[in-house]
Amino acid sequence: MSLLVDPPFALGQTLGVSSVDDGGGWVGVVKQFPDVDPSTGQIRSNRVKTCVAVRNTSGVSLLPKRVVTFASGSFSAVDGYTRLTDAASAGVVDEHLPAGGVAANDVFWITVHGPTEVKLGPAQEAAADTSLVALTAAASTDSTTAGQAQTGAATYLQNGYIGRAVSAGTTGESVLAIVNLVRS
Repeated sequence: MSLLVDPPFALGQTLGVSSVDDGGGWVGVVKQFPDVDPSTGQIRSNRVKTCVAVRNTSGVSLLPKRVVTFASGSFSAVDGYTRLTDAASAGVVDEHLPAGGVAANDVFWITVHGPTEVKLGPAQEAAADTSLVALTAAASTDSTTAGQAQTGAATYLQNGYIGRAVSAGTTGESVLAIVNLVRS
């Protein structure tokens, strides 16, 4: 496979596989997409977003706009949402996926750098130009607050940093953020 070959699925789509034996050639692929809504063609910014194709090994559906973590020892499989404020994040689940998210074992995009929407947790507010970190949650796969964001104190910016909000939002809303997770 060449680095110049486009993957068989775009933002807002998954590879559509249900077995861990399928789609292995696409797992780990890095692709840059223009910041365009794939369903409407609406241009949001003149930036690009860098995404990585990963496999959902969590055992549950992962929802769009939530922050996920890599499975232990992997850089191409995610095993759930972030649940600790100072934990390193793998990326943000494709914001353009349907509300039901990505099924277990399927391959999908996570944003690791560039503009994407991130869901704020309950009782959270974010102003433009504030830093975002993961919200502490009880569990990484079945907690209703797992994978959501909050504004971050300077002490969490080393490991838990997700990105910088460029729009404002309140409880349960999504904010546009410039994600910067390419350090891992």
